[in-house]
Order: sequence, then C-alpha cells, then structure tokens
Amino acid sequence: MHKPINIQQNKYSRQIQAYSEWMKDIGRATKSNGSSRQRLSDLLRSVDELNASIKSEKRKLVEIASPLDLMELRAEKAEKAAKAGDVALEALKILQKNSLEIIRAGDIAMAALRATIRENDADAAEKQMALEELAKVIEKNTVSLKASALAFSAVNELAFHDELTGLPNRRLLNDRLWQIIANNKRWDSYSAAIFIDLDKFKLLNDEFGHEAGDELLIAVGKRLQHCVRETDTVARYGGDEFVILLSRLNGNLVEARAEAEEVANKILASMAAPYKVHVHQNHDPVAVIDYQCFGSIGVAMFGGDDTEGNSILDWADEAMYWAKSEGGKTVRIYDAKNSTEQTLIGLYELATHNDIETANHGIRTRQYVKTLANRAKDMNLFPGELTNQIIERLFKTTQLHDIGKTKIPYAIIHKKEKLTPEEWVEMKKHTTYGADILRAAKKQNTSLSDFLNTAIDVAEAHHERWDGTGYPKGLAKDDIPLAGRLMAIADVYDALVSKRSYKNAWTHKDAVNEIVSKVGTQFDPLLVEAFKLEEDHFNLIAENAKD
Repeated sequence: MHKPINIQQNKYSRQIQAYSEWMKDIGRATKSNGSSRQRLSDLLRSVDELNASIKSEKRKLVEIASPLDLMELRAEKAEKAAKAGDVALEALKILQKNSLEIIRAGDIAMAALRATIRENDADAAEKQMALEELAKVIEKNTVSLKASALAFSAVNELAFHDELTGLPNRRLLNDRLWQIIANNKRWDSYSAAIFIDLDKFKLLNDEFGHEAGDELLIAVGKRLQHCVRETDTVARYGGDEFVILLSRLNGNLVEARAEAEEVANKILASMAAPYKVHVHQNHDPVAVIDYQCFGSIGVAMFGGDDTEGNSILDWADEAMYWAKSEGGKTVRIYDAKNSTEQTLIGLYELATHNDIETANHGIRTRQYVKTLANRAKDMNLFPGELTNQIIERLFKTTQLHDIGKTKIPYAIIHKKEKLTPEEWVEMKKHTTYGADILRAAKKQNTSLSDFLNTAIDVAEAHHERWDGTGYPKGLAKDDIPLAGRLMAIADVYDALVSKRSYKNAWTHKDAVNEIVSKVGTQFDPLLVEAFKLEEDHFNLIAENAKD
C-alpha cells in the first residue's frame, strides 16, 4: 500500500514572505541602485527555488500516478481501490493548494515588479527578465493545477464507483442511504432498499470463466438502471450482489410498499431475459452464448428514523435470503412481524441487556462473519459446510454470541480495572451460560432448531482456540465448530478496533497484524487466509457502524 505523500506546505509561505519583504523595499529601490540590483538578484534566486519546487512537485505527481494506475486495473475488491483513492485524493488536494500558493505569490511579485519598471531605469532589462521568469513559473503551475484537477476528478470517480460496472460502490451507497433517511424525515415520505443476488452466477463463472462473468455483471447493472428513475441509486454491493435505493416514495406506507413491489417485479422480469455473453479463450472472445440468469430479490421499507440506518440493508438482505431459500426467481418483502429475526428479537434484547458492548457490536460482528463465511465459501475451503442457508443462519444468530453474559454479575461485566483471577473464572462461564440459555430456547421454539443450533455453536465455541488452549472445553482444530472459529476472528477484530472504557481502539492495521500473528495458535489458518483477503471489507464495516 502506498503511503500518503507528505508535502511540506510552509516552504511556499517562506517564499511569499520573501516577496512581501521585497515589496516593502521596492519603493526604496531608487535611493540605492545597489539595493535594487540586490533585490533583483534575490528575486531570481527565488525564481530558481520555485523552479526547483515545481520539479519536485512533478516527481511527487509521478508517485501519485502509481496508485492511479493501480486503480485503473480491476482490483480484487472495490474497497482496496477506494482506499488507494483516498491517498491519491489527499495528495492531489495538497498539490493543488501548493500550486495555487505559487501562482498567487508570483502574481503579487509580478504586480509589484511592474510598478517599479520605468523606461529609463538602468535595470529595466533585468526586471523584465525577472518578469518573464516569473511568468514561466506561473504558467507551469497553472498547467500543473489543471492536470491535478483532472486527476482529482478521475480518482474521485474511482473512489466512489465500482471499477467493473461503473456503478456506485458500497461507500457511495452508504452515503446515499443516510441522505435518503434525512430526506424521508424532512418530507415525511418512505423509501425502499432492494437487495438483489444473482441466481446461477457461479455456474457461469465456473463453466465459461471470469471474463464471461464480468460481462454479465456489467449487463445486469445496465438493466437495473433502466428499471428505475434517474433519482434512484443502483449500486454494486459486491460479487454478484446489487442494491437499489428507491427514494421519495409515497408518504403512506402501504402505497409506498406497493410502489416498491412493482419496481422489484419489474426488475425480476427484466433480469429473466437471456443475456448475450462472450466466451473467451486466452482472454480473446471465441463465441457468443445466450445465458439466462435470474435473481433473488429482497425489499425493505424505511422512513426517516435514523436509528434504523445500520439495519436497513440487513433487512433487505434477510428478505433476499428468504427469496433464495424458496428457489430464487422471486421477490420477498421484509416484515418484522413475520420475520425469523423478529422471533429472535427477545433473545437479541436479552443478549445486550447486561453487556458492556454496544448493540453495534452485534451488527458489526454478524457482518464480519457473513463476509468471512462468503469468502471461505468462494475459496471452497470447507466443502458442503458453508451453503447459502448456513451463512444465513450464521448472519442471524451471531448477535447472540455473548448472551451468556446476562448471567455474569453486573460489577464484573462493567469493571474498568483488570479482573482478578476469581472474577476471570466467572467471566469465562458466559460461554457455557449462553449455550444453556439457547438450548432452553430451542426446546420452546422447535421451528427454530436449525438457527438455534448454530447460535449454540457460536456462543459456546467462539473462545476456543485452534491449539486447544481456549475455553470452555479446550477443543482444538476441526473439533471446534466452524461457526465458533468464524466468530472468534470477528469477535477479536471488533474488540481490538473498538474503544472501550478500559482501553483505546487499535488501528485497523494493528488489529489485522495481531490476528495474522495468531494463525495456527488462536485462529484457524484457512480462515485467516480468507480474512486477509477481506480485511478492507472488515475495515469498511467497522467505519460504517461505529459506536
């Protein structure tokens, strides 16, 4: 990763100060020809310094071009391109500011110099030469300023848009979502988030290669744009997932829902038409095929309640999983009253009632787990163990991982100092307590057995360690349930990067290094490899759902 370019901004202020001092003395130039000549000599030296500065800035611009070139290539994850874009944007802003300072300083010096030139002055020729040199410096900086402005525009585009489809990425999507929530509050209206996952997309990639898959994703993005208004947002969420935000629907929830459902069905019908896709060999197109790819669509309605902001996409995602579990090619609308998540909401509230962690800890960790599980599934690390249905269960139950802390004394949970050995023994019991609470819940809710079995694995095993030194059972390696191994990485990462009353937040980089350093001792080596590929995604989740 390229480091931000550090440009010393005060070097130009010294030159400006020199010009200011020179202008104070310029009125006295006629009193002493030597003084005037000395000032002109100083000015020429300043011009040389400015020329040297320009050359230095040009070298730095070459350095900036490196992340620019990288971003023009298709990165494995859009977040990496956005992160590199942030570095380049900051550098370009500084470069523009420096160019403006040089131009302004040169303009001031030229104006003052022109005011002193007289036809009969003995040093008129030298002053004219100085003017010409300053004009060249200003022209060079003007060209640099225009170039950096164009580069800024290009990098800004890459930082907020998916490099493959050109659609908004999840960073811009998140920004638009909060804007829509604010507008809903202002205008008393409703909006909708539509979550779309392509059916049979992996089959296309496996059979015909990633070039064909990329071509299909681009085509899908264009179809989605044709299904909505220009004021709506179509974003690529990641992989074969897209999200659409429908803004400013009806102020009546029933009518707004009907509008959103109509658009979702329009999308479903549009996606069903066959796509023309090129088959490549050695990166060259050799044939064209008709490929039919449907979609599973979930819809979540939302208004102007900003407390719901971090949950809206989760709701739409849950509805999408519901559609996919029914075979895909359908639309489902999130309904809290009939949702599995609503059935579990009492357990969620219990899990956070006595815990020092915030509710956002649960929101973040379940997104970490889903991200990590999807990456492991794509890498085929655990064949048959990570289906879409299992990942859905993981996503919905990871918030229950610390539910056992409800049985730990409040004084221990909220203690700011280091726990005593006796208190630590009690604290570690929360894994066993949690499993017991969830087993009791399973007896009363047999329809949720699959979900709660996953929740039990997460709660009981997320403090087990790969080398067998964890708790409560001292399980090792594959004897630790996969759900617990996934949750272990998510829980530790979030604990490290979050500020708590007893500790400061670690940087993302330090947290990543800590997890990687514990490969084979605390964490599953295969999952750590998946984590390294998704570390930027983890960072984005942490930023978007801060406490």
